[in-house]
Amino acid sequence: MRTRWLALAMGLLAGTSAAATNELTLDIREAQGELILRWDGRPLLVYAFATNQFKPYVRELYTLRGENVLLDAPADHLHHHGLMYAIRVNGVNFWEENDAPGVQKPVRITAHQVMQPPGGVPRARFTQLIHWLAPTNRPGARTVAGEPRPLLIEQRTLTLSVNAARGEVALQWDAEFAIGEEPVTLHGQNYNGLGLRPIRSFNGVARFENSERAPYPPPGQHASIPARWTSMTGKAGDRDVTLALMAGAANPGESRFFTMLEPFAYLSATQGLHREPLEYKPGDRYHLRYLLVLWSEAQSAETVQARYNAWSEK
Repeated sequence: MRTRWLALAMGLLAGTSAAATNELTLDIREAQGELILRWDGRPLLVYAFATNQFKPYVRELYTLRGENVLLDAPADHLHHHGLMYAIRVNGVNFWEENDAPGVQKPVRITAHQVMQPPGGVPRARFTQLIHWLAPTNRPGARTVAGEPRPLLIEQRTLTLSVNAARGEVALQWDAEFAIGEEPVTLHGQNYNGLGLRPIRSFNGVARFENSERAPYPPPGQHASIPARWTSMTGKAGDRDVTLALMAGAANPGESRFFTMLEPFAYLSATQGLHREPLEYKPGDRYHLRYLLVLWSEAQSAETVQARYNAWSEK
């Protein structure tokens, strides 16, 4: 399955015509459990959803220079998968992947498209239906009705945009949740949420900033800070890169950001579920929205704040 978009811009240079081609493509490889977005033929995002995984997630995310900034399943924490969303539901652990964890089962990709608004930036979007299953309700397990019954039913929509003039790749993460057939309590550790494991060159040296200008503890300690956004600036090779993770103002719970630098760097956008769990009953729905912006150079807190303002006002 392949959706392809091509924009051709023509200009005059020294009295002759010059053509520049920017191409954003979307490929779905069902057998491999991969969805790949490419920019001018180079990978920009790889989304992994193989059926033998515990959860679907963004495995690779690249700058416009071609540097991947995500680390998948490192030896120190095999359950850290690039950019992933996971919490605990009714005592079932969807974050760690041992001791009878829950499974986010990808059911199907329900929609996908690549777009170029006139005068705008290229965008690609896809939506996936995901069932959050307890260990006793996974496929193959015995259930009362004979079929797996999800605790949560998620419609996950990821939208990637490319602003080449700003050296920016932006990924919006929208998740619409419906409660299954039983009441649920959402809870977890202070790092449970939308978690990002950066490449090893960020370890120990990345610089964090947040919307509240709140200070950070020494590198050997972690933090959980209430904020609207948190940025992380580090190196990809010998070049600066800034990643900024932003939380939607309407997200349920308390918007907090978990950060750490040692023994490895990590950043999570959370709902503060370690402080105050959230409870829902069958028939309830809730929505989560996040934005991850990746720049090919270091950015100031003022620039990140301006980007957050532009996003939140939409």
